[in-house]
Amino acid sequence: MIKYFLLIFLGCLSSLYSAPEVQVGVESRDVYLNEQFLFQIKVTSQEECPPPELPPMRDFQVQAEAPQRSQSTQLSIVNGRRSLIQSTVTIFNYRLTPTRLGTLTIPSIVIKVDGTSKRTQALQISVSEPEKITGLSLELVPSVRECYVGEAVMLTWRWYIDREIHNYVFDLPIFTRSEFAFPEYLPEIDRRRERQYQRVGNRQQVNLIGLQSNVTHKGKKSILFSFEYPLIPKQAGIFALPDSSLTCTITDNRPNRGGRRNQSFMDDFFFSEPRNTRGLTLTAPPVTLTVKPLPQENQPADFSGIIGSCSIETRVEPTAVNVGDPILMDITLSGPRFLDPVRLPPLENQPALARDFKISGTEPGIIKGERKVFQRTLRASNPDVTAIPALEISYFNTGTGKYETARSQPIPISVTAARQVTVQDAQGSSGPQADSPVGQELEFSEAGIAHNYEVEKLLPAQSHDPRRWLSQPVTILALAAAPGVWLFLLSLTTLYRAHHANPRAMAARRAAGKCLRALRALRGGGEDSAKAVFVILQDYFQAKFQLPPGVVTYQDLEKLLAGRNYPSEFYASLRTVLDSCEASRFAGGGGLAPSELVPAAIESVKRLERGK
Repeated sequence: MIKYFLLIFLGCLSSLYSAPEVQVGVESRDVYLNEQFLFQIKVTSQEECPPPELPPMRDFQVQAEAPQRSQSTQLSIVNGRRSLIQSTVTIFNYRLTPTRLGTLTIPSIVIKVDGTSKRTQALQISVSEPEKITGLSLELVPSVRECYVGEAVMLTWRWYIDREIHNYVFDLPIFTRSEFAFPEYLPEIDRRRERQYQRVGNRQQVNLIGLQSNVTHKGKKSILFSFEYPLIPKQAGIFALPDSSLTCTITDNRPNRGGRRNQSFMDDFFFSEPRNTRGLTLTAPPVTLTVKPLPQENQPADFSGIIGSCSIETRVEPTAVNVGDPILMDITLSGPRFLDPVRLPPLENQPALARDFKISGTEPGIIKGERKVFQRTLRASNPDVTAIPALEISYFNTGTGKYETARSQPIPISVTAARQVTVQDAQGSSGPQADSPVGQELEFSEAGIAHNYEVEKLLPAQSHDPRRWLSQPVTILALAAAPGVWLFLLSLTTLYRAHHANPRAMAARRAAGKCLRALRALRGGGEDSAKAVFVILQDYFQAKFQLPPGVVTYQDLEKLLAGRNYPSEFYASLRTVLDSCEASRFAGGGGLAPSELVPAAIESVKRLERGK
């Protein structure tokens, strides 16, 4: 009887273990107005759970993030029989921002788990007025407030920081507006300040590079983090640019911070943020941009849309040709700041050029620094041509508000008439008296055709035998030497190219060893250890993953490693190390002590290498 009872008990225990479970949690139930916080749903099930359909949340702005999934296997032995019970843990992440004050409710959510529907519990959130934050501000500054259609405007974002911040992400909806074009742009990097550059995390995934500087803002020492990007209006009008904002994490001085949490799984669920911090959202003051249309009056017929100052230069090669020979002409335009949309107007519309030359078709041009180079092929149509005439390009000068013309300099050339090919040219004769069958009479021989009667005397016997010649050692050595030398040189060339083909790949292979040696040399270091660790790790990341210059944050590293299928357990420990380094950079302290930071960095690099 006891045996059967034990079997029933173990069977029920096994079914309880495999039963699906749904839990919810929030970072905190006490938040400020417009403070973003994390809301998560944790589902434990046998099958992979699909994302839930959220009910309307009128009191919150909701931003969904990528879910996190992990699997585990449990071995069960009942009455000597083994069985494996697999479970999948799925965590759905949402960033919520309260839009009004008071006690707000996150409603119950229906989750479909293993063919059944489960409902989460509702959570109440207390939203209060935020305290006034000084020393942290964001602003958007356009290079001009009025411009013309097609005129480039440089947008500059400036973020002033006077305290320790941990994580940040910008929301820049201007990049989603169809009224504007955004040419490819990367700022010029000052190699002397390379460590002060950093990729700017943003929700629109735009490639932005920011620069960190020490400044005095409103009479207080601060850090200025700034970045820029060009905007080109495609239509006229008055535009209120969408609000630019950022979310970051700062120290929270409220004594009850973290007191009201869902304790069912918070201790091992919200491990990413320390509990004495809170999210903060900063919004830049609104900006209005007035875009004026290009004037229709006096617009040239050949205007191709070049906006801004413009100059043109031409170069040809060769300058001495026959009629119909190709002449390669380089046309260089400079002046407009962003040259990618610049196109060359049809040269067939240049009367002086089209009269004397045949002109090749159009091509898009190549950007070379601050210039754009176009190539055309010309062919002179008559020998009277003495120069390639000046080219004229119309453009709209935004400084004067008028259409103007840029002119190149004429280029002297020499054109010779093509020589006519005669029958004698084709036969190879140089004149009527040349030795050719055409200019000579036949001669008759009275003796007839002479026969070769003295064969032995005129053609003495030869003893050359190819087989005898090929069997000589000197011949064999000579024939074998050439391919042997060729194979030797080919092997050396292959080894050299393999060794030097990708120096960055070689540096990537050596990055871990170089990093660990540098970190071990810091053991027992002083207060500057955090900054030294930061520099060493940045060199390691850039070499190992062959990244461009710029600071690599944990968010950058996490996306990079996740995209390369690195398991998170091999690099999650780097977050504490990088947060400590970042705290030292932005606030002069915080995080791990120097005696703890260096060993933690060494262990984190080793774990990352094990994840390859």
